Amino acid sequence: MQLNLKISQRGFLLVSIPLVFELIFVFVLTSLISHAEAEMQREAHAKDVVRCIYKLQKDMLDCATAAISVNLTGDTFSNQRFPLAYKWVQKDLDQLSNLIGQNPKQAARLTYARAVAERNLGLFDDLKNKHAEEATVTALIGSGVQYARMRSMIGQLGGATRDIIEEEERILAVSPVLQSHQRARVQQALTVGVGLNIILAIVMAVFFSRSITKRLELMSENSRRVSRSQSLLPPVGGSDEIAQLDNTFHKMVEDLRSAELQKKQLMQTVSHDLRSPLTSVRGILTLLSAGAMGELPERANQKIAMAESDLERLIKLINDLLDLEKMSSGGDKLEVSDIPAKRLIERSVNSVAMLAEAKHLNLSRGADPVNILGDEDRLLQVLINLLSNAIKFSPDGGEIEIEAELVSGMVKVSVSDRGRGVQEEDRLKIFERFSQVEREDAAIGGSGLGLAICKSIVELHSGTLGVDAREGGGSIFWFKVPASKGTPDL
Repeated sequence: MQLNLKISQRGFLLVSIPLVFELIFVFVLTSLISHAEAEMQREAHAKDVVRCIYKLQKDMLDCATAAISVNLTGDTFSNQRFPLAYKWVQKDLDQLSNLIGQNPKQAARLTYARAVAERNLGLFDDLKNKHAEEATVTALIGSGVQYARMRSMIGQLGGATRDIIEEEERILAVSPVLQSHQRARVQQALTVGVGLNIILAIVMAVFFSRSITKRLELMSENSRRVSRSQSLLPPVGGSDEIAQLDNTFHKMVEDLRSAELQKKQLMQTVSHDLRSPLTSVRGILTLLSAGAMGELPERANQKIAMAESDLERLIKLINDLLDLEKMSSGGDKLEVSDIPAKRLIERSVNSVAMLAEAKHLNLSRGADPVNILGDEDRLLQVLINLLSNAIKFSPDGGEIEIEAELVSGMVKVSVSDRGRGVQEEDRLKIFERFSQVEREDAAIGGSGLGLAICKSIVELHSGTLGVDAREGGGSIFWFKVPASKGTPDL
């Protein structure tokens, strides 16, 4: 069963479920530790009670010893020690009362022990204040009776506190076992908590892997299928953001393929339904200008010549569009071979020689002995286009330089002119389709497709095309294409 949750909701579950588990785990662990600490405190309390009772008995014995010593000998040291021992006994009783606190059974036992202790203190105080003035048989007998009574009272105190000690000793006997059990429970809770935490992490990972990662992999596969022009996998399903993105992706691909189909249909229309009639019209105009239909007036011949010029430019524009579309769709295959750069330059110069002579331009060329790996006809088309542009925008009587050199395994062919140049902000724009630097360029025969075609041809050769400013004015158009493996290092 798959939950139709948004990614934000899944993220909330990813955070909240482990958080709730951790809170429960911390609560249980805290409770177990609290029980263990309580048991340790109970053991320490029992030890304090037993220690206080033993101190009470010791201080009571010290008090009795001091009282007897003062009674028999009148010892000054014992006389000073008695009130201290007396206070210690009372302090021990108060401390014992604080330790026992609200325990009703122990409190009752302590009440009885306190009564016995107070009677003992009263007896000790009376005995201290009655000095034996003469050692008569009667006095000695009386003293013996008092001593026997003191021993009995001390024994009563031991009996009164014995029950308290036995109760606390039972606690001390059981406490180590209980503490051991508590430690075992804490260790067990830690083991179980860590184990459940690991299991929960695995479960959450599987949950998100199935619900998100798998669908992202399907989307990645669909993107690869688009690049290979293959049919897409079915939508991933669901109602979260990934499903919405996948639906948008499918819709976008459908729209792209629909637009691609329409573009192909348009190119077919241009190729067959537009270029063919234009070619027929050009043939008719050629026949008319040649006098096949009879001699025409001079004015009519001028109009026919203008129509032929416009028609030639339109046919060239259509051919450029078709060529550009063919290269963009990957339908244009290169016939790669080793091309001497010098031969490529000579062929291009011969092709534009008449245009250069019409403007009295000097075409100087220089080429290193390098070979280019590429399609000669296509690269010749690029170089002729660059030379034609240089001639078109160069002043009459100027000079154009054509050079070829080896640069880092690439052959760089450059065409330098002394024309108006290209502004820096236009150096990327001019290689786009139908882009011209200035509006009047169209008036001198520019269609805005020549450089775009050159760029596509160079990129088919895994090369680059660019333009730089020439020092002193003008432009340097250049392209770099791979050198042949047989080209020597210069």
